Amino acid sequence: MRYAMSGHQFRKMPPHPETGIKMAARYGYHGLEPFQDDIPHYLKQPPDEFKKVLDASGLALCTIGSGGEYLDPTRLQETIESSVARARYIAHFGCNHLKVNLSKRISAENLSPAHAKTLAKNLNEVGKRTADAGIRFAFHPHAWTLVERQPELDMMMEMTDPKLVSLVLDTGHATLGGIDPVKCLRDYYSRIAAIHLKDAEAKYNTANGWKGPAPSEEEHNRVNLYKRLGAGGVDFPAFFRVLRERNYEGWITLDFDAPRPGEGTVEEDMNSHKKYLLDPLHAELRS
Repeated sequence: MRYAMSGHQFRKMPPHPETGIKMAARYGYHGLEPFQDDIPHYLKQPPDEFKKVLDASGLALCTIGSGGEYLDPTRLQETIESSVARARYIAHFGCNHLKVNLSKRISAENLSPAHAKTLAKNLNEVGKRTADAGIRFAFHPHAWTLVERQPELDMMMEMTDPKLVSLVLDTGHATLGGIDPVKCLRDYYSRIAAIHLKDAEAKYNTANGWKGPAPSEEEHNRVNLYKRLGAGGVDFPAFFRVLRERNYEGWITLDFDAPRPGEGTVEEDMNSHKKYLLDPLHAELRS
């Protein structure tokens, strides 16, 4: 297993992303997973420019997070072109998957049969195009997006081509949406391209009966729903047992935003991450 940090944690540490890259290396991570908004300056240059910065700290690129509009027919071509561009860019680094966030939810019911059919068709199409660049297309079940809840995830897994559409499983977002991350990992292991780690409050633990839907984005704006590892929402020891049972060798990214006022410092976050990864999870970070 290889461990990466997202770029979000370091957004308030100028110069960004260079300062965060050095910190991620100092804490023993193997790679970095920035969102495309974290590195717009580098995306306008040849890939070698960003590779030099990563190489200087001994970090690999896990992937680059991307987005798009998957139901709006007027924007699908834009989404395809953007995804293919990101896929070609990350292929230069030896990456094997592109992580994408889906569009915002459109209603409480969200995925009508017609919308589900359209979404599956479009996911397959984008996956086909990134596969042409040698990159596995992996969408990210995420609170407040088209795929947030268990029935929506099951529907997309059934309706999309396993050869073209994979998953980035985020333990925190799955939990908030009522998806048991341990069960999801077991059920869809063959389609897992990568893992994101974050926690949630214990009251959202699916083992305690939480079934979603996720708290609103407005609530998240008031009180941070993303918690440090060990908060109790996710059974991480059980999750890692499954990873080790399956001999998982892919990327695991700690995907956290910068601390909000009153939540401490980035350094405190990073110390907490590392402490929990090493014990009880027995992660192998760089020395």
